Amino acid sequence: MWKDIIGHAGPIEILKSYIESGKIPHALLFAGQKGIGKSSVAHEYFKAINCLNTPGDGCGMCASCLKADSRSHPDLVWLTSTIQWIKVEDVRSIQKDTSLRPFEARFRVVIIEPAELLNEASSNALLKTLEEPPDKTLFVLISHKPNLLLPTIVSRCQMIRFNPIEVQHFTDTPIDPFVVKLTSGAIGSLVNYNEAQILEIRAVIVEICKGADALHLVSKIIPASGEAKEVVPVLLAVIESVIRDIMVLLHGGNNVINEDLKDIPLKHVKYDLIEKILECTHSIRRGVGENINLKVALSDLFILLGNLSVGQS
Repeated sequence: MWKDIIGHAGPIEILKSYIESGKIPHALLFAGQKGIGKSSVAHEYFKAINCLNTPGDGCGMCASCLKADSRSHPDLVWLTSTIQWIKVEDVRSIQKDTSLRPFEARFRVVIIEPAELLNEASSNALLKTLEEPPDKTLFVLISHKPNLLLPTIVSRCQMIRFNPIEVQHFTDTPIDPFVVKLTSGAIGSLVNYNEAQILEIRAVIVEICKGADALHLVSKIIPASGEAKEVVPVLLAVIESVIRDIMVLLHGGNNVINEDLKDIPLKHVKYDLIEKILECTHSIRRGVGENINLKVALSDLFILLGNLSVGQS
C-alpha cells in the first residue's frame, strides 16, 4: 500500500491524483538519485492502478496485488539489463507484447530501469512506441541520470522528480540513523547493502581513527576468502563520511554523521594527510575494476587512517 512507502509524499500524491482523475499519462519518467526507492513506487503504482479490491491504493491481498508482489503478474513487465545496454531486440519484444490487450489487469505497466541503459537503437525503437502508445499499456521509465536520455523521449513522458528521503521519515523504522545519514536517505545506493556490515565497518574505522592497530583490523572487514571488491563500495563510503566529518570538526562545525568522532582529539591532524587519504580512496575506486591488489591497497589506506590518531603525514 502507499503507506508502506517511506517518504516521497509529493510523487505519491501526483500518482494518486492521476488515478483518481482517470487521466493517467501513457508514459512517466521517475527521475532521481539511485537507491531512493523509485522502483518501489513504480511497483506500488501498478498495484494501485490494478487492485481488485481498492483501486487507487493496492490492498496487498487480492489476486492482482499478490501476483505483483511475487513478480509473477503477466501485465507487470520489467525491462532492464545486466550488461552494458538494453538491447533493441528487448524493446521490440515489448512492442510485440503491448500490441495485445493486457492479459488480466486494467492496465499493463512496462517499467524500464535504468532507462539510461537504452542505447541509440533501443531508444529510437521505444520512441516509436511512445509516439503511438498502445491502448491500456503504460510506461514508467526510471532514471538515475535523465540527462543521458534522448530529449525526444523525455518530452513524451510526464517527469516526476524524486528527492533523497529526509532522515525524519525513518524514525519509525528499524534502520540505524547512521546508515540513513551515510546514504542521504538513498538506502539502496550501496552495492550489496547490508546494515550490519555497514555498522561493523564503521566501528572498525572509528577504532583505527582512535589509534587501534590498522593492519590487525583489516581481517575484520576484508573476508579471508572471496572478492575484496565486494566490500569496497561500503568501505569507501564510510571512510569518506569519516573524513568529511573530521573536516567539519576541524573547521569548528558540529553537524557530523559519526558523532563519536567528537571524542577524538583532532587538532593535530594535518591537511596533507587528509589529502593522501582521499587520493588513496579515489585510486581504489578507480582500480576496483582493474587488476590492482585490493587487499594491499586497502591495507595502505588503513595505515593512513591510523596516522590520524598520531598526526603523521
